[in-house]
Amino acid sequence: MLRPWAVMLLLLVPATVSAQGRITGVVKDAEGHPIKGATVTAENPNIGPSTASSDAKGRYGFLGLRGGTWTLTAQAPGFVTEKRQVTTRTMGQNPPVDFQLQPSPDAAPVGPMAGVDMKTLQDQLDRAAQLEQAGKIDEAIAAYRGILDRLPVLTSVHLQLGILFERKHDNASATAEYQAVLKGDPANTKARAALDRLARQ
Repeated sequence: MLRPWAVMLLLLVPATVSAQGRITGVVKDAEGHPIKGATVTAENPNIGPSTASSDAKGRYGFLGLRGGTWTLTAQAPGFVTEKRQVTTRTMGQNPPVDFQLQPSPDAAPVGPMAGVDMKTLQDQLDRAAQLEQAGKIDEAIAAYRGILDRLPVLTSVHLQLGILFERKHDNASATAEYQAVLKGDPANTKARAALDRLARQ
């Protein structure tokens, strides 16, 4: 027979879980049009990162974020990456966090990007992010690998792969992915921070 305090604990656990905070927002371009397939990453130094992808109306959302200070990063092919820092509450809906991405100065499809169908690429990134959100980590990794096979110049995908391998506790593969990011972008602070974190484990 459960003691009274144990019964109270069981009753409180579901309430605590269901009361975790939510963040939603919209990703748009400079003209106010929604961007489909933009990747939004929520990062907290004390908690593992979470990733969401915007839908056809540019909407994205995170459910169950713990209270604290989070850095949200929105990125999409052909646009300048943008960051927002927000402090979340553990209960209920937090204020919306919207992004308006500016076109990248080198967004024109030249060099390795020439001939790339940006809509198809966004759809592929969207699909990979959906697999990740569904907990299908191996399938998400395969989807991101497929994108890299067709477009190796898109080194930012290595960052997402590193995050996924960390979730699988495959630190060796995660390290290799973060190092691949730095080969194409030596100043990438996320990759460097991730490598430092892995080195301390």
